[in-house]
Amino acid sequence: MTQKKIILVHGIGDATPGWTKAINAAELLEVSPERIEEFVYEDILEKNWFHQMTVTAAKLYLQYQFGSLAANLANQGQDYIDDVLAYFFVPGVRNKILDRLAQVLNRYPNALLVGYSLGSVICYEGLKNRLTSDHKVTFISLGSPLSKRVVRQFLKVPDKSRPQVSNWFNFYGTLDPVSGGIKHLGCYPEDQFKITAGHQFSRYLLAVKNFLKVFGQSEKR
Repeated sequence: MTQKKIILVHGIGDATPGWTKAINAAELLEVSPERIEEFVYEDILEKNWFHQMTVTAAKLYLQYQFGSLAANLANQGQDYIDDVLAYFFVPGVRNKILDRLAQVLNRYPNALLVGYSLGSVICYEGLKNRLTSDHKVTFISLGSPLSKRVVRQFLKVPDKSRPQVSNWFNFYGTLDPVSGGIKHLGCYPEDQFKITAGHQFSRYLLAVKNFLKVFGQSEKR
């Protein structure tokens, strides 16, 4: 496989610096640790009174737009859901995260960008909003909620077409309620793969390992 940098973008939860080592990402992918670049944005999601107030208002908005089911879901897994709502609704949070991602991709314009869960949304928005045609990024989305209508509604992108990427591959799990096949954003059906998995980052990385070996060989031809 060509020695491209692999940028890993985590989902919500406690992902402080060093999180790629904690899940043994390099071992799971069978690559050198030096090839892994971890992307951390938890510090931008740090909570304060304005954050909490905005998230509460967002929950009321979701209840108004989508009914009591959305409100009930928003109250389950409180910290995780609050981080998702903070990304979409708290002013400034989203732009700071996307700006940080753009800085990383500008250092590695030919990277393999791997986004898991909310991380896949961040990757998609960064590729659509922040990058130029000079980049030749391969995007791999794992356990992505980009298939969900409620998520697509809040995407701040100029349009919902395919981002400028060399390739986009989507992996989703048969036991993962968060993910699904992506039909409306330009990910080709033949580049989407259903695996037997729940919503676990490590399980998705294992599924991607052999795919990356084959993909790397095809790039060389």
